[in-house]
Amino acid sequence: MLFKLSIQNQKKSIKDYSIYFFTLILGIAIFYIFNAVESQTSMMELSQTKSQIIDVMNTALEAMSVLVSFILGFLIAYASQFLIKKRKKEFGLYLLLGMKKINVCMIIFFETVIIGFISLVIGLILGISLSQFMSLFVASLFEANMQKFVFVVSSKAIIKTILYFILIFIFVTIMDLIIVSKAKLIDLLTAHYKKEKNMIKNPYLSFILFIIACLMLAYAYYNVTVRYEMLTSQSDILIQIVLGIIGTFLIFYSISGFVLAIIKKIPNIYHRQLNSFVVSEIGNKINSTVISGSIICLLLFMTICLLSSSFSLKNFKEDSLKDTAPISASFSKKMDDPYSIKEIFNKQGIDDSIYKNSYDFYTYTSLETTIGSILGNYSVEMLNLDPTMEEYFATKLPILNESTYNKAAKLYNNKTINLNSDEYQLVGNSEIFNDALKQGNQTITFMNQTLHAKYNHTIDGFLMMNNNACFGEDCFGFIIVPDEFDLSNLNYSTNYLLVPKMSDENNKYISSSKFDQTINPENNKWQHVLISSQTDLYDESIGSSGVIIFVSLYLGFIFMISGAALLALKEMSDAIDNKGKYEILRKIGTSNQKINNALFKQILVFFGFPLLLAIVHSIFGIQVCNIMLEIYNSDALLQSIIITAGMIIVIYGGYFLVSYLSCKRVIK
Repeated sequence: MLFKLSIQNQKKSIKDYSIYFFTLILGIAIFYIFNAVESQTSMMELSQTKSQIIDVMNTALEAMSVLVSFILGFLIAYASQFLIKKRKKEFGLYLLLGMKKINVCMIIFFETVIIGFISLVIGLILGISLSQFMSLFVASLFEANMQKFVFVVSSKAIIKTILYFILIFIFVTIMDLIIVSKAKLIDLLTAHYKKEKNMIKNPYLSFILFIIACLMLAYAYYNVTVRYEMLTSQSDILIQIVLGIIGTFLIFYSISGFVLAIIKKIPNIYHRQLNSFVVSEIGNKINSTVISGSIICLLLFMTICLLSSSFSLKNFKEDSLKDTAPISASFSKKMDDPYSIKEIFNKQGIDDSIYKNSYDFYTYTSLETTIGSILGNYSVEMLNLDPTMEEYFATKLPILNESTYNKAAKLYNNKTINLNSDEYQLVGNSEIFNDALKQGNQTITFMNQTLHAKYNHTIDGFLMMNNNACFGEDCFGFIIVPDEFDLSNLNYSTNYLLVPKMSDENNKYISSSKFDQTINPENNKWQHVLISSQTDLYDESIGSSGVIIFVSLYLGFIFMISGAALLALKEMSDAIDNKGKYEILRKIGTSNQKINNALFKQILVFFGFPLLLAIVHSIFGIQVCNIMLEIYNSDALLQSIIITAGMIIVIYGGYFLVSYLSCKRVIK
């Protein structure tokens, strides 16, 4: 009896539940798609480096799934309670007719089971179908071989999705039962007549709060962009975040109070067609959704920043590989023993075709070129402030001749340098050297000669390929001196071997663990030979970008769905409440076209305002992300913004369209 009644209720209200169903199905599909990636990537032919990175990505996605399940859980619970509130009169009538509360609770339980089962089935079917396209996206992103690709259904992802959503539905059911069981009959019967009150109506106070909000946001924007270098602690960053959150809240809290008051004083706009009705309804909507509107705006802001920055990072890193990895391979080894890299290769039986036409050179060390001696008086000042830096200042900087560096620079497509006989140059990216040089510490003594810095700053350059900002000696920096200096009597620092071009087979071999184990066996008599191959660097770049993109997509989709679903549910709820208003408009002769146009304007403003403010936030937020990620490629940023805009149009715009069509049907 109760189960049959639950089925009848679902059939009767299926159209009213369209947004709820849409959100459930979409959430289940996305949850399955991202959890099925592990099964799909196992079918792809990937390099060792990419496989390791994909393992990291799968672990990250698994961790994100826990967070996503909480977000979806609260979203579904919120949506369900929204719908329960709209049915309180119905539940009150059940009680008035003699039904016990336990039976009403059973109806809610059965309805949740029915909704959950249908949503899971449809969501999983949709997820399984779309996951095949995700496989193609993964393969394209990681440049995988898809010759062995087959249609994959991940049983692990299905079980995980069912388990997580059963737990979510149990949580939702408990929340719904608590609401109904604690409600009084009179409250249930009169809930339909209760209206949400405006939070603020004084236009002058609204304007003052709006100005305060704008100043707070402007101050936060200024700090995180122009003065970002001054944000040296977590508390500094936290203050800007808090200012942004409070500023967003105050914008929503105040905007309707004075903007709508201004519109009302412009007769040509306010009294045109149904604008007076539209303005009044928009004011009520914004006033009753201050907190949720602020949260939705911040969710959209995070979505835009996540997606834009992740795709920007991918494009930027791929472009930068042309500069950071222009040759097939580079090897380096500390010369704390008598073995050179080539001697080790010969000793271990490495085919000389691997290092054919290679460039072999050394860097040297001298007591005259410690970091402290290079910094001069600046190091004395620093030691007085921090005596623990004494060991750092005693570090010997590597030295090499001008011609040696220039030959390596040409292989790396870096700028060469031309030194006079009394000049030297520091290469590296250490700020401490730049600070010292700018303060006049530009003279050193080397081999009984005084040398002056060619520039009052360091120059960019490297001796070993790497994706990171610095690597080995490149991290500390090194010194270039003129060719007139004979360095052969100095102590060796490091041996380098640069290989401009090698075959694909050799490229694959040097990237394998077998090659590493061959040249660096256990209990060897020499220092570890470091390997940096173009293939590995490229795979690492693609892989790390892929991980960031997938995590960003996962969270971005969920954040966007959450925000759009909340707005759509609010619109649907208001449409049900305001059916009488639209009926009155019809009775006084208003055409359906004008009524639909008024509804469209309301929903457009309601969906558009949080998105517009989120875009304003994102203009500055994306700059912060790019500064943190060191992305300076405007072309890469433009491409990522276009991709992000496309996703927003599809998902957010989709919710807008579903919301408009659903509300249009309700008021018809």
